[in-house]
Amino acid sequence: MKVVGNPGYRPLSDGVYALEAGNCVPPAAVDAVIFDVDGVLVDVSGSFRRANTLSVQHYFNRFLNIPGDDLLIDTAEYELFKLAGDFNNDWDLSKAAVAYCLMKQICGGNGSADTSSIRKLEPSLEDFTVRVSKRGGGLANALSLVRETLDDAGLEKFEKKFDPELIKRIFMEYYAGTERCGQLYGIEAGHYHGPGLIEEEVFLLNVSMIERLQLKGVQFGILSGRTPEEADYLFRREGLDRLLNPRFILTDDGDLPAKPNPAGLATLAGRMGFTAAVYVGDVPDDWTTVRRYRTEHESLAPVAGCMVSTGSTSGGAMDRYLAKERVDYLAADVNHLLAALYEAR
Repeated sequence: MKVVGNPGYRPLSDGVYALEAGNCVPPAAVDAVIFDVDGVLVDVSGSFRRANTLSVQHYFNRFLNIPGDDLLIDTAEYELFKLAGDFNNDWDLSKAAVAYCLMKQICGGNGSADTSSIRKLEPSLEDFTVRVSKRGGGLANALSLVRETLDDAGLEKFEKKFDPELIKRIFMEYYAGTERCGQLYGIEAGHYHGPGLIEEEVFLLNVSMIERLQLKGVQFGILSGRTPEEADYLFRREGLDRLLNPRFILTDDGDLPAKPNPAGLATLAGRMGFTAAVYVGDVPDDWTTVRRYRTEHESLAPVAGCMVSTGSTSGGAMDRYLAKERVDYLAADVNHLLAALYEAR
């Protein structure tokens, strides 16, 4: 994402730009900051994205017995699902990726005997995800598109070969690793044995900025698609747990609809009682959440949206997205935004 020189934005502070047309929340009025986690507080390019890639590959190599070392979908290509929208859950993202590759394998017949040949088949992942996006994004629409593409015989093969719970299980094991499967998911590793990709995550937040802003009366919350156990492990490991009110942490515990549904933001507005907030995200679903909050909860306190450039979605893809969607703030990373808010108070 191109922060510097992005047309339509004015420099606000070092590494932070504001929409020239004006913001619903000026920096000096912000008394609450709500964070997404992945791509905002932590770099997940070596964890969740690799878990997507490895779980899909594992499913085809070891469960479907389709040989090949060529990756069916590489880590960078998963941004196409994120850009399609409503893929906040990485388990769902992996299920959709398997369904897409399985559709191509079935349609390819004898010409899809290994992962290299499957990868080369049409439709391209970009074409597929664009079609999913036009339907509204998300796993359900991806599966509908796959099933509509297959004939009756192909559909029968698909239903026999597609096991969404197994895909989820494999993903969990690669992400948590043998040591932490029980702690994070309450399961024992059965498909992958080794260190978890969670250990590859790089924490991005300067925790001291939280402490400094709290002294100025700013509250902090979390709205993330991580499970409670995943988030708790990260926050305890990095010492952030001592600075966050547990009631202001909303993760994917099944109680609320997932982003881009704005129910989580509305819940935090009620619990935190802020006057004006900024929600910090890195993918289109985060900005859609803010936009929907504004239209569906007009009586609640205002929330501005800030997109940071530390997510795993490529800068070029985000530039194209931001050329159409004008968000309130752009920031090089979360620390630049927090510094700008500190200067404004």
